[in-house]
Amino acid sequence: MRFFVISLISACFIITVCAQNYSKLVYPGVDGKLVYVPYNDKGDIIPDFSYCGYKAGGVRIPDIPVKIEIVPGDFSTDDSKRIQAAIQKLAKEKPDSKGFRGTILLKKGRYNIQNSIKIPYSGIVLRGEGNGEDGTVLVGTSAVKYNMFYIGTTDKPVQNKSSLQIITDDYIPSGTREITVEDASIFRSGDAVIIERPSTAEWIRAIGMDRIPDSWSRISNPTAEKLKKYADEGCLSEDKKFYNTTIQWKPGSKNLRFERTIVKVDGNRITLDIPLTNALQKEYGGGYIYKYSFKNRPQNIGIENLRGECIFDKNEVCLTPSMDEYYSDEKHVSQFVVFGACENVWVKKLTSKYIDNGFKSTIWSRFITVEDCEYLDPVSVITGGRRYAYHIQGQMMLVQRCYARNGRHDFVLGATVAGPNAFVDNKAELCHSFSEPHQRWATGCLYDNCSVSGPEACINIGNRGFFGTGHGWSGAQMVVWNCQSPIIIVMSPPTAQNFSIGSVGLKDMWSKDKSIQSRINQINKASGSNMQYMGIPIVGNGHIEYSGKQMLPQYLYYTQLKDRLGDNAINDVVLEK
Repeated sequence: MRFFVISLISACFIITVCAQNYSKLVYPGVDGKLVYVPYNDKGDIIPDFSYCGYKAGGVRIPDIPVKIEIVPGDFSTDDSKRIQAAIQKLAKEKPDSKGFRGTILLKKGRYNIQNSIKIPYSGIVLRGEGNGEDGTVLVGTSAVKYNMFYIGTTDKPVQNKSSLQIITDDYIPSGTREITVEDASIFRSGDAVIIERPSTAEWIRAIGMDRIPDSWSRISNPTAEKLKKYADEGCLSEDKKFYNTTIQWKPGSKNLRFERTIVKVDGNRITLDIPLTNALQKEYGGGYIYKYSFKNRPQNIGIENLRGECIFDKNEVCLTPSMDEYYSDEKHVSQFVVFGACENVWVKKLTSKYIDNGFKSTIWSRFITVEDCEYLDPVSVITGGRRYAYHIQGQMMLVQRCYARNGRHDFVLGATVAGPNAFVDNKAELCHSFSEPHQRWATGCLYDNCSVSGPEACINIGNRGFFGTGHGWSGAQMVVWNCQSPIIIVMSPPTAQNFSIGSVGLKDMWSKDKSIQSRINQINKASGSNMQYMGIPIVGNGHIEYSGKQMLPQYLYYTQLKDRLGDNAINDVVLEK
């Protein structure tokens, strides 16, 4: 009788779940918290992305008292020197009990910024008095490429080599947190560790990245030295007029390094604080764990409430494919904010205008929040390597409630990114290329309620083949949740999976059938695929749940955050409506 009652309750719950348009893989259980159903017989599940953001998510951005005020000069001299001097001065102050030294307030007005402003010290906040044209406006005035802000250092982790242990499990599913090693006696709860997943020849062969299609380019100015170089590399055509730009993936070049903290050691079984976003498979090299440290990775840094612009040459112009003229000068500020080696950092209410690239995290940045920011009308040639609005290369980064206009890769990841990361509640318009994991096996990113539109708008999770110099499979364990785009491409890489759940089409003036198929054909050509647009706004062989309407819960990130930390965590990261 007890089994019958439980079965009846379960059956009724499943009917309710289906009726309310929940996903097959993630839905509320009887206690109201999300249930994660494995998407294969090995136990892989959609990861918990709620650890992304400042202080691992769910923590309110602090309001740090002002210690130094700076007023604008007459714009005839370099104000970046005064701002940098203030940072150096504040860095000499002793941090308070929470690790903060104080805030530097830049009063309203225009500032002449001839050099990059660097914040390599913990506990410093830089704050303006508004990100509008009448607020605090920092103007890049040097006719060279440089960063407006660089947060953090160029430090790299130091491996404790004696702590290295081989992971002995045959298979660690993606989305899980437990591993087994030969001898865990050296590890303790609280240890900072890296879980490294090697990129072996066997794995590269299994996913076909030793057989990326060739891409031939004509050799300009074919000198004898250049021809010899291409010949030595084995990429010169028989007629010596072309060279092959595709570089096959090499063993050891695509390792994933997950930064984690141990929360429990039970015998030789180790529990980590944050789920892994790629399976560890013994047949493809498994993985290993080791302790690590940084000599200088600063934290508790923020930039708030200001605007960045740059002066550019309006005589430098190019034409779009539709023959529209646009500004294309590139001798000016090339990057608005770069996050170097740093952690627990935020930027909020910032506007970037005319600057080529917006916000970029590098490989050893983590627990970063970028929120309520704008990236507007960059000035550059519309081509490769330009106009990246929000660019993630680190781990546990949250980009929420941000906007982009006239960018190319608006919400994008770099190569071999070890997740999780999350883009939540963002919008991009006038997109000139795809939002996507851009190259070479980035893992574990959530696109949650993001919208893209424009002449080349697309959310692409797939095989970029010979693009670049052999980008190949660009992403794994990518989740596109309740997003809107004229077309979404979701392909399934060998050994992994990608997902579109509840996402729907977006109609704009460019979303004609021919234009949409043209975007799909870019990936078809580069990867050797044959995807066809049939009126449904999602194509590919990944895990696709499409019903023409969005699914519940509306936001995966915020629901996961609530499950883990409760309602207060939501209140601390979501704006009042």
